Amino acid sequence: MQFQKILVTGAGGLLGGYTVDALRDRCTVSGLDVVPARHDIPHITDSIENLDAVRRAVAGQDAVVHIAARPNIWSGDGREIVQTNVVGTWNVLQAAEEAGVKRVIVTSSDSVVGFTVLDGAMVPPRYLPVDAEHPRHPTDAYALSKKLCEETARAFADRGRLDVVVLRPVFVLYPEFECEVIARAADPDGYRGPAAGGRNPAGGGPMWHYIDPRDLARAYRCALETDDPGFGPYFICGPTTLAPEPTIDRFTAKTGAKPEIRDTAVYRDNPFAPLYDLRTPAERLGFAAEHDLRRVLYG
Repeated sequence: MQFQKILVTGAGGLLGGYTVDALRDRCTVSGLDVVPARHDIPHITDSIENLDAVRRAVAGQDAVVHIAARPNIWSGDGREIVQTNVVGTWNVLQAAEEAGVKRVIVTSSDSVVGFTVLDGAMVPPRYLPVDAEHPRHPTDAYALSKKLCEETARAFADRGRLDVVVLRPVFVLYPEFECEVIARAADPDGYRGPAAGGRNPAGGGPMWHYIDPRDLARAYRCALETDDPGFGPYFICGPTTLAPEPTIDRFTAKTGAKPEIRDTAVYRDNPFAPLYDLRTPAERLGFAAEHDLRRVLYG
């Protein structure tokens, strides 16, 4: 690990816990969150909306993994989601730049593409696999907040005073959420979640994308360990979808149009490959997901 002291914002959340696990045997990890950390690490219990608290947390750090956010469309009204996510990201980047932090990993979302969660207002991708150059068409407050976070990250990166890397995870499939995913797979047409004891409905958009939290935590580690990761943004996704149909068939059924395929080998070699470009994070970050969770549903 080239960075010896790393701050994880959101260390008290589910993903923060996995990320601290992935890093703590390689460096000194501290946390910042509105709730206590899930591990015995130095931790400030406060909000990323409080710039003074963020400044205290980043002081003396070499790098920051910025996870803290309102994490989905159910986590507040539109104003609250935009306020927390955008102001919080600004505060983290501003404080990091002031403190001489060398690298910040910013967590965005595949929802910026516009084909994720909001039924009736989704914009299908123009081509597949979707890469970092694809236009963004957010249609809900959460997706919009993440697009604005990406723009904020780009502005700080362009100033040239710290490295900024943007990751775009898809739906994070925690073990606690598998019950809803299994219920949806059992009744794809009739599922109206949450239906199996989960807090939220099964996620992943119309294509049922997912990423195992262990893989996402490792993606953060890869973004920290790579000498020259570039800005990205990098889609972080499992190697398959969880939908019952092959990807191109399902995409066509959902949109009524056949997509432009810019790399036909992707879907020829893996009919259930996700919509997103996985080659670039493999080449630039050395990251590829290890957990294929189709086994949860289909054995």
